[in-house]
Amino acid sequence: MRSPRRVAVIAATVTALALAGLGGVAHAAFPNFSGCTATDLEVSSCLDIQQRSGNLNIKGFNMPLHETMEIRGMLQANGTEIPTFVPPTGTNGFFTRPVSVPGGIFGIEWLPGNEVLAITELAGPASSIRLNILTHEVTMPIKVRLVNLLLGMDCHIGTNSRPVVLNLITGTTSPPAPNRPISGSFGEPEGTTTRVIFRGAKNVENSFSVPGATECGLGLGLINSLVNLRLGLPSAGGNNFAEVTNDVALGLP
Repeated sequence: MRSPRRVAVIAATVTALALAGLGGVAHAAFPNFSGCTATDLEVSSCLDIQQRSGNLNIKGFNMPLHETMEIRGMLQANGTEIPTFVPPTGTNGFFTRPVSVPGGIFGIEWLPGNEVLAITELAGPASSIRLNILTHEVTMPIKVRLVNLLLGMDCHIGTNSRPVVLNLITGTTSPPAPNRPISGSFGEPEGTTTRVIFRGAKNVENSFSVPGATECGLGLGLINSLVNLRLGLPSAGGNNFAEVTNDVALGLP
């Protein structure tokens, strides 16, 4: 007899597979189910979300995200619509690459020592990543580390106790003013009998707030004000937006 705890992952994954049909083949780099131990779709499913492009805009300051983020692990049924995310052993399931901040710390591209790298980090445990596999809504707390000789290695926008909380949806947002609603999309489905892929899914969010910088300048906060001035921080909800285009895969290895 099947346990009710299995229903969320079983029903959503199998339904998605049925809707997708058969025949599509993913390229070699995607999906990446390494570290996933799922063997039975009635209990769990491997997950791989790979970002293909995107933008983060803070009060008019735009930062292209490119192919910088991946969420990879396993979804474990728990009796709710939001299954538990289980990362590969030894990781938190959140993988990112540095991206260059346009204009650097002073807004002057050619100035020596001006370049700043931004690294998006998960601001909490792996369990704080929440995915609704029926709607492809992804909720996660993040912080952004800014790396530069002047800023040091501990300069952050957001912290574990005060993160930037993104609720990235594929539907239409209802943001506070002055932002207006924006819409995402579900992506194009393809699949086999054991996995389903949605290519080009667009997730959007424009209700989140962004706190001021912390520990910038030798880890002492000496130039927090410079970073805040450069990026327009803190920035209340209604002034910011994020949009990312992802390839999403669910299934067995």
